[in-house]
Amino acid sequence: MNGDLASPLVGAVRSRKRGFLTVFGPRLAALGGAVLLWEILGRLKISVIIPTVSGAVKAWFDLILSGKLGPHIVVSLGYFAAGFFLAVFVGILLGALMARYQLIEDALDFWINLGMSAPMLAFIPLLIILFGLGDATRVAVTFLFAFWVIVVNTFTGIRYLDPALVEMAVSFGASEGQLFWKIRLLGALPLIMAGIRMGVGRAIKGMVNGEMLITVVGLGAMVMHYGNTFNGEYLFAIIATITVVALVFTSLIRFGHRRLAPWDK
Repeated sequence: MNGDLASPLVGAVRSRKRGFLTVFGPRLAALGGAVLLWEILGRLKISVIIPTVSGAVKAWFDLILSGKLGPHIVVSLGYFAAGFFLAVFVGILLGALMARYQLIEDALDFWINLGMSAPMLAFIPLLIILFGLGDATRVAVTFLFAFWVIVVNTFTGIRYLDPALVEMAVSFGASEGQLFWKIRLLGALPLIMAGIRMGVGRAIKGMVNGEMLITVVGLGAMVMHYGNTFNGEYLFAIIATITVVALVFTSLIRFGHRRLAPWDK
């Protein structure tokens, strides 16, 4: 009997090991392949703007040790956090209201579709006219890049939830408030979290674009500076830093997704 009990446990451990390799193996292989291709292109000197990996890493350490990179990261993260978290709050609230009330959907549906389809850079001149060249404009750019997809995902997740779940809750006497908070919102949580995860990448783009076009500080400003001077090693060091920031926040959202919706595998 002990052997019979042990065999499922052994199988579960092996399955978990295979799962780890299945998930992270392809990612590590893809990352290694990208780094190898980058190094090859840098050594072939196809373009003066493409450095070697070692050159970019050296430039990154130079920026860190000289104290140039840290303050710019802090400034950029401030704009990102303000714009992104505002987009999450307003986007989920508005998407839920549109899904709950037909009148609000009818009033805002056109504008949401317009915002989803319009190029976000086209809004920057308008934002400059409205808010000037201050911090509010940079936060607004980050907000707009992330906002639309969060609204749409929240609305879609709540509105098109499986009707069987709602009918079952009603048959057990659930109130309107319980239906919304415990059935509709929780049932839509996987799609809402997917919208937030996509919003992270869009907010990073908004942050960088806003800094490139509006301000002289932040990671976007560094991209502009080293790009205009054709300093490939430092330019790629900044691009790699932006990529790492995006990956860190995306991973945090994935972790939150697993904690809030453990049933969504």
